[in-house]
Amino acid sequence: WENNLMKNKFNSSVLYNGYVYGLDEGILTCLNVQTGERKWKGGRYGYGQLLLASGHLVVISEQGELALVKATPDQYTEVAKFAAIEGKTWNNPALAGGRLLVRNQTQMACFNLSGSR
Repeated sequence: WENNLMKNKFNSSVLYNGYVYGLDEGILTCLNVQTGERKWKGGRYGYGQLLLASGHLVVISEQGELALVKATPDQYTEVAKFAAIEGKTWNNPALAGGRLLVRNQTQMACFNLSGSR
C-alpha cells in the first residue's frame, strides 16, 4: 500500500503489534501496517519525538511537554501529560535503567520511572 497519512518530518515512528505510531504533521497517528488504514489521529505534539515503552508511547512535544499515550489501535488515549522542560524540543527522549531523559538546546531533565531511589 501507499498513502500520505503519515507525514513525519525529522521524527521517527514506532512499530508495535502490527501498528505504526508517529507524528503526522505534529499530530499523533496510528496506522495499520498491513493495510495503511488510519485507526486514529489525536493529540497535537508539534514536531516532537516519541518512543515505545511497556505498551505505551512516551511523547515529548515540541514545546517540552511529556505525554504518556496508550499504544493501542482502539482509540487515542492520553494517560498523563506535564511540562517537562521549557523551550523548543526536537531531541529524542532516552530511556535507560528506569530513567527517562529529555533535553533541548538549553535544558535537560531526568525522571525516575522505576520507583526506586
